[in-house]
Amino acid sequence: MVIHPTLETERLLLRPWRAAEDLDALATLNADPAVMRWVAPNRPLRRDESADLLDRVLRHWEDHGFGLWAVAPREEGRPCIGFAGLAVPSYLPAILPAVEVGWRLSPAWWGRGLATEAARASIAFAFERLALRSVVAVVDARNERSLRVAEKLGMRRGPDRLHPVTRRRLRVMELGGPPA
Repeated sequence: MVIHPTLETERLLLRPWRAAEDLDALATLNADPAVMRWVAPNRPLRRDESADLLDRVLRHWEDHGFGLWAVAPREEGRPCIGFAGLAVPSYLPAILPAVEVGWRLSPAWWGRGLATEAARASIAFAFERLALRSVVAVVDARNERSLRVAEKLGMRRGPDRLHPVTRRRLRVMELGGPPA
């Protein structure tokens, strides 16, 4: 069994998932059309699809020893507001081997720099704890908000790719880690 560490930032906890209590928040997040506009399948997800996503996230931790964390404000007792972390982007074989940093937050929390804060902590974990040499972010080329987050993280534009299912253009942003 893989131990899922908790990361703390100035304002956030990136913590292990509590499936029983976090599924409602994840399902609400993924049911929001504004949240899912740029995320395949580019439509709101049903609750069962969010439950399947959560199962895949938990399996990813077991298979790889890293993954996506539930993100919550640091104040005691605050519910999950989204997720951030690391994943192998197996849906996009053209960029493998790679580890992707990703984020998804409830719109009520947008515009506060929280996605950048959570992604920065995830990247630090990738470089410092996992000793990765690079990470990528795969972003719909029209998703200006997420592209700004990637730029704030110091990522550089790599080659664009097409999503294998939706055929939408994806911008692959890249960041190299500290020299070995």
